[in-house]
Amino acid sequence: MSFTPIPLNLPEYPFKITLKDSRHFIFDEIRKKHLVLTPEEWVRQHFIQYLISEKKFPKSLIQIEAGLNLNQL
Repeated sequence: MSFTPIPLNLPEYPFKITLKDSRHFIFDEIRKKHLVLTPEEWVRQHFIQYLISEKKFPKSLIQIEAGLNLNQL
């Protein structure tokens, strides 16, 4: 299964992409692990790198898919 990158209106970044068992994996710098490269993950990793590289947002303040409580719901 090959992955075709979705063109995004963001700078290109040097992602660590590996191929294992005919699946592509991308290294997530926040979670410190390789994740299956899906279109959703491709976009997520671009925005993470954009925040870190372009906007100088600290990695320590970024959480991926964290829960959010709003009005005690």
